[in-house]
Amino acid sequence: MTLIFLGLALWYFLHFMPATKPRFRSVLIKGMGANLYAGIFALGLVGSIALMSMGWRAADQWSVYSLPDWTTLPGLALVFCGVILFGFGFDKRMATNLKRWIRHLQLTGMLLWASGHSVLNGDNRSVLLFGGLGLWALIMRVLVNRRDGEWSKPEKIPFGREFVPAVIALGFVAGFVFGHPYLSGVALFN
Repeated sequence: MTLIFLGLALWYFLHFMPATKPRFRSVLIKGMGANLYAGIFALGLVGSIALMSMGWRAADQWSVYSLPDWTTLPGLALVFCGVILFGFGFDKRMATNLKRWIRHLQLTGMLLWASGHSVLNGDNRSVLLFGGLGLWALIMRVLVNRRDGEWSKPEKIPFGREFVPAVIALGFVAGFVFGHPYLSGVALFN
């Protein structure tokens, strides 16, 4: 559980710093260059995911709560929708009509993903990991809204321009399905 906590702490720090201290982030980028900053940030994210994954696998597991069997399908739907939204929001420069209804596609996707996992898993490590990531997504929405100010909804785009974001989103789904056993030790399909 300690590794999950450390992974979450690193994840929170890496995201909260640019959300709450944009001037400090600008100073870092100016001092070290955008590419080095992005590389260090990405390395930190990979490290936090590795810590969470190792902590998940190493934690002693015990039940905190149990939901009825009928909640499995809604839980899976939340996870799927979360991954789709995360994929659609992956490239912030890419236009998509979903951005006309949802300001923060990736944060909303992360919240749905974490909520779905919380429905599907009622053990102690799930409560810490998915509860922690869901809470992070909620806090980040507030911080980013405060930092960026009023939301200016983008213009409607032609349906054909949704193709590339949709392919990216489906790529995320495939990546999560095939990567799930390696990250969590739990295969999605037998």
